[in-house]
Amino acid sequence: LRTHPWLADHAIQGSVLLPGTAFLELAVRAGDQAGCDLVEELTLEAPLILAGNGSVLVQVRVGVPDESGRRPVTVHARDEDGELWVRHASGVLADSAEAPPAEAGAWPPAEAEAVDLDGLYDRMADGGFGYGPVFQGLRAAWRRGDEVFAEVALPEDVAVDGFGLHPALLDASLHAIGLMGEPDAPGRLPFSWSGVRLHASGATVLRVRLAPAGSDGVSLTVADGSGAPVATVDSLVLRAVTAGSLGSARRHESLFRLDWVPAPASAGGAGSVAEFADWTALRSALDAGESLPENVVVRCAEPRDMDAGVVRREVLTALELVRGWLADDRCAASRLVLVTRGAVAVGAGDDVPDLASAAVWGLVRTAQTENPDRFVLVDVDDEDGWKSAITSSEPELAVRAGELFAPRLVRARPAESAGSGFGEGPVLVTGASGMLGGLVARHLVERHGVRRLVLASRRGQVGALHEELTGLGAEVAAVACDVADRDAVAALLADHPVTALVHVAGVLDDGVIESMTPERIDTVFRPKVDAAWNLHELTRELDLSAFVLFSSAAGTLGTPGQANYSAANAFLDGLAQHRRAAGLPATSLAWGLWAGEDGMGARLAETGTAGLSAEEGLELFDAGAGGADPVVVPMRLDLRALRELPVVPPLFSGLVRTTTRRAAETGGDPAAALRDRLAALPKSERTSALVDLVCAHVAAVLALPGAEAVDERRAFTELGFDSLTAVDLRNRLNAATGLRLPATLIFDHPNPLDLVGHLADTLVVDEPAGVAPLLAELSRIEASLASIKPGDDEDDRVGARLSALLAVWRDGRADTAEQAADDLDAATDDEVFDLLGKEFGIS
Repeated sequence: LRTHPWLADHAIQGSVLLPGTAFLELAVRAGDQAGCDLVEELTLEAPLILAGNGSVLVQVRVGVPDESGRRPVTVHARDEDGELWVRHASGVLADSAEAPPAEAGAWPPAEAEAVDLDGLYDRMADGGFGYGPVFQGLRAAWRRGDEVFAEVALPEDVAVDGFGLHPALLDASLHAIGLMGEPDAPGRLPFSWSGVRLHASGATVLRVRLAPAGSDGVSLTVADGSGAPVATVDSLVLRAVTAGSLGSARRHESLFRLDWVPAPASAGGAGSVAEFADWTALRSALDAGESLPENVVVRCAEPRDMDAGVVRREVLTALELVRGWLADDRCAASRLVLVTRGAVAVGAGDDVPDLASAAVWGLVRTAQTENPDRFVLVDVDDEDGWKSAITSSEPELAVRAGELFAPRLVRARPAESAGSGFGEGPVLVTGASGMLGGLVARHLVERHGVRRLVLASRRGQVGALHEELTGLGAEVAAVACDVADRDAVAALLADHPVTALVHVAGVLDDGVIESMTPERIDTVFRPKVDAAWNLHELTRELDLSAFVLFSSAAGTLGTPGQANYSAANAFLDGLAQHRRAAGLPATSLAWGLWAGEDGMGARLAETGTAGLSAEEGLELFDAGAGGADPVVVPMRLDLRALRELPVVPPLFSGLVRTTTRRAAETGGDPAAALRDRLAALPKSERTSALVDLVCAHVAAVLALPGAEAVDERRAFTELGFDSLTAVDLRNRLNAATGLRLPATLIFDHPNPLDLVGHLADTLVVDEPAGVAPLLAELSRIEASLASIKPGDDEDDRVGARLSALLAVWRDGRADTAEQAADDLDAATDDEVFDLLGKEFGIS
């Protein structure tokens, strides 16, 4: 804002945003550099918020052209002192080779009626759109049917040198969209541009014609003050923006999720391996004098019916194994490979995690951080899947259909709207007497408008919080309840039929894993595992709008000294996935460190995390609680500190660049494979195959357990799609089909079944490659052969050529010219035509 002060006049919902027209300007300029005069498409994926101080670095990248000459373009940005580049816009540039349109006619157009603009910008400001003088450029407007004509101008002191079309001038043109019979349009911002051409630069006054384009788009024809063409826009689609979505955008760099990426096995051998059923069997072998090999494999229990008791027993079994392994010096030269089944959900097609195995992983993750290179976690989908993982150097692996996957932290998609819809209440907050519980309770009242709260704690005493919340207009019930006691929770819910809940309660009992005991496990599990399971079971039949679990990044990272806490929080993360798969609301927020926190999460500072302020944490609460991912990790990372570590932990390697890069493996063309697969199916079965394809990608985007979890007749908006997930789905389908589908895909086709119909109409499915064209050509040759009479001069030449082609086809290689001549000498005309008849059915 110091170098571009005019941008400060674009304040939306209290935040200064780079206008969408500025992204378009960047794309147009990049097109000029690359010889492309058409912005075929530009989709705005995330807002770019400009702070009052500091700088933002912007990167515009144009890719290599494809076969048709189109080039991809992206716009990324990051704070000057930040580490993560965020993609804010992506699209396609092309060369249209079209001449500019003719000059506009009379202005204003005949039969157009003037529109009163008095108070327009005041009304916009009341709606949170604080346009300053530079952006208040709409001077006059006229309406004719469903068309609007607008005249806009820049203040005289605003320079246009260096711009193709000044972003503030074009942005002011868009303010007239609200005059097209859509009174809520001023509450929307550009989302997707299509077919944009700049014909002239340097304009300070514009005459703009706006007209409907498609179901929810607007076309623009832009001329200068004399009527000469300046720009054309085939379609612009706008989307609503809220304070909540911008708050989420401010903290996009601190919201993560766990992703599973392909992990190749190392080139070395597997080393020696021995399998044991449990610690007792392993210890017996040691006592019998057996020496241990390099890798010792122990299988954990298979998934089973879940309850809190089963989880506790399996964790205690794993604890006995880990403690025994560490305590016995005879194991020091080997590494323990714990094999589970169903502990993690790798992709959308995976089953939901087995909760007991998920908790075991949390426990062992801490064992790994406390004891490097002593433990490996492997999750498999078949009996022998672990064998392919032995050669890998990754500390955690999942094996699916023989392929290895390793976990990586990646940025999560923030919710587009604040929170997950808590309504007016009553909303239950557990652990309300603690720091975080109090922050959440205030936030629900002040930000979400909750008017009824049920604050539960062991003693039912929340101090001055009760008076503070009632002073804000909320009705507050402070209840003494041990949420680990099922009967107590049932009584609470009977007295207070809540509509949403936030489970914050938790306690610590830290110590290295060798010091962990069943009692210390139980201390932490009661308010985490037992309480969450009680809340899950006793509210399962209620129509809750939100079920938010306060987990910890300890369950994902395995923080030292917190094996019991890591296990309990890994259970919460698994429970959120379990509920989502069952169609129930749930989000587990695996928090990093909060500023000033000396209790839960304080040890996370040792893993390169920085403390979140209360403001940051609550914005991340909104960004995560209403998002598509069932488990997110809100956490401030010190990426510079991580980079300076001698070895970057694998979990962070996707966020911290290192000097060594592994070349990406290349595969085949998925679009060609899809077309071949469809071509091999009867036409009656192709729609079903496309339904499976679309639903699988929908499930992947929404983190659902699989395609079967998607109702193809349900609206995308009801399934949980927003602008970002819409772009994600479109990109996946573009890659799968080879099409160039619009960013407005799910808005043009409201449900998966309707989208399938569009794909079926758009995809060109040929017969298997080469067959149909070849048969068509042979039919043409057959018709030509009929015109040649036996004995004609051309007869011998045609026969010779056909013989040579047949030799190539039959033998799989081209004969030399001499061999072809010999074949011709040995073949009569009748023999050539007889051979053709046998091979191709020519009579």
